Amino acid sequence: MAPMDQNRLTADIQLLRNQGLSDSMILAELVKRGYPQDQVQMSLTQYDAPQEYGSSYPQNYPPQAPPAYAPPPQTEDLTGRIEEIAESIIDEKWDQLIIEVKKIIEWKTKMEETVSTLRHDVDKLKDDFKILHQGVLGKLEDYDNRMRDVGTELKAVGKVFKDVIPTFVENVKELSSVTQGMRKK
Repeated sequence: MAPMDQNRLTADIQLLRNQGLSDSMILAELVKRGYPQDQVQMSLTQYDAPQEYGSSYPQNYPPQAPPAYAPPPQTEDLTGRIEEIAESIIDEKWDQLIIEVKKIIEWKTKMEETVSTLRHDVDKLKDDFKILHQGVLGKLEDYDNRMRDVGTELKAVGKVFKDVIPTFVENVKELSSVTQGMRKK
C-alpha cells in the first residue's frame, strides 16, 4: 500500500473510531471500502499501540502522521449504513415471511380442494342412498302387493273349500255307505 493510501487508511480508522465504532465494525467497513483485510488489521494494531514500536515502525509500515484536517464524525454515513443493514434485514425477513405465507396458501388451497371433493362424495353418497332407499321401498311395496294378492287368493280358496268341503264330506260318506252296501252283497 502506498504511503498516501496508508495515510488515508489511518485517517479513515481515526474517523470511524471517533464515531464510536468497534474494531470489528471498523474492519468490516474498511474492507467493504476496498482496503485489504490484513492491512486494516495491521493498521488498527499500530493505531492502538504505536508506542510499542517506539520511534521505528516495521519497514513496510512507515510512520503515520495524523491527518492535517480531521473531519467531524459523519453520522450520515453511519446512519445510512445502519439504514442499509436494517433494510437488508427487513427484506430478508420479508422474503422469509412471503415464503411461509405461500406455503400456508398452498396448504389452504389443498384443504379446500379436499373439502370440496369430500362434499361432492358425500352428496353422491346421499343420492345413491336415496336411490337405494327408493329401490328397497319399491321392492317392499311390490312384496306387499303380492302378499295381498296371495291373501286374497287364500281367502277365495278358503271360501271355495268352505263351500266344497261339506259337500265333499257328504259325498265321501255316501260313497262309504255305498261301498259298504256292496260289500255286504
